[in-house]
Amino acid sequence: MKCVFSRITAAILIAGLVGACSPQPDAAQEAGSVRVLAPLSNSKGSYSLDIFELKGIEDLQTMTGRFVRFFMSPRIVDNHLEGPAPKTRFIRNSDGDYIPGNEMTQQLVTLYAHMQKLALLDEELGAGGINSWPRDVGVAVRAKGGVSNNAFYDGATDSMLFVPYTQDGLPIAINGGILAHEHFHSLFYKTVLNDGTAEIHSRKDFLNRILMEDLSARERKLLPVATEAELTDEQMHFYYHLAFTRGLNEGLADFWGWMYTGDPDFIAQSLPSEKSFRSLKVKDESSVNSLPSEDVIKRALKVYYSTGNKQRFVDYVTGYAYSLGTQFSRVLKRYTDIYAQAHGVEPLIARKDVAKVIVKVLPQLKEDFLAVGNKYYASTDFVSAVIAKIQATQDMKEEECQFLSEVLNNSKSDSSAKYACKKDSRWSIETVIETTTPSANEGSAK
Repeated sequence: MKCVFSRITAAILIAGLVGACSPQPDAAQEAGSVRVLAPLSNSKGSYSLDIFELKGIEDLQTMTGRFVRFFMSPRIVDNHLEGPAPKTRFIRNSDGDYIPGNEMTQQLVTLYAHMQKLALLDEELGAGGINSWPRDVGVAVRAKGGVSNNAFYDGATDSMLFVPYTQDGLPIAINGGILAHEHFHSLFYKTVLNDGTAEIHSRKDFLNRILMEDLSARERKLLPVATEAELTDEQMHFYYHLAFTRGLNEGLADFWGWMYTGDPDFIAQSLPSEKSFRSLKVKDESSVNSLPSEDVIKRALKVYYSTGNKQRFVDYVTGYAYSLGTQFSRVLKRYTDIYAQAHGVEPLIARKDVAKVIVKVLPQLKEDFLAVGNKYYASTDFVSAVIAKIQATQDMKEEECQFLSEVLNNSKSDSSAKYACKKDSRWSIETVIETTTPSANEGSAK
């Protein structure tokens, strides 16, 4: 690959030579726990070459094991990946550690290591049992339209797919934050979308493209028509929740990548062009205190719908979802930072504690989305669900209460209600209905 990948590969090979390595061992004979050299991230977002123990290996020659089953340039047949397993190449040092001998082996080793860590993290956070293992992972994937520099989770095949990386940054297959991001999509898909709402996040979305021939019959029916000046009620309801749910999925996945790595710019390490609008870090943290209201989302959809361009409108909804997602991820990051300070815990512990709350919220989201009917699910509904889970598991500190009530007040469309913190035996947030009293000179209707 390019600069960073080449430097990492060179460092690995040098490490192998310094360690007095033997040539290609019989990797097919290795099973169980195997020690390998891999570039992995720590909890503070930096990467370094370390010896890591891969567990549950069944065949080191194909990197098959308890956590991953790899496919090289796979096809999708009957919603399953089909294709040959990639072949690894290792050299071995005097300590018996395996050193990747080429770039593909390095990718496979790193992917396996991260999936192993993410499986154990699922158990720690209360998400154990949502995914089944080993996970299917496709590498060197040839996607429709020649997509490159991307990775995505495909719910239909329950697989993670990696297309070629051609840029100069950290390869996506090594970027722990992006892997955690895609891994979260599998949790969201299985707990929230894999039922009556599954249509709103399918394979085409993860490729960042929506092809007209891929649209469902309902989506075709709801596409904009050039002669229509405004969205119909049915169209608004559909596209509002399409944008909102995708945005929430992407925002929570970005939070998951930060939670896993501690790096608020984990995406930019591989995709520098994404930094300005996907970073979880902002110059003024105090400005991160709101989420898009129902009215704001509707207004944005109306403005772009007025162009009457079918493809551009659908693409806009997809792009707008990422913008919404960044707002969710930044609010969650700021809340986590406030939580860490209020409870006096280390940043990693705080990130995991908030992740545990999110895991508890996911099944509630599914119930809420299925029950939404003709109403609209708003950002305040999501924040309220988070607050309910927080209060069910722990005492909320005043700083947390003040921030969350501020977010609720800044994210609602209804100006008649206000949220305020209240302390009885513990801190809680209550709704205050504001009423106006008629002035003395105002008459009443007869």
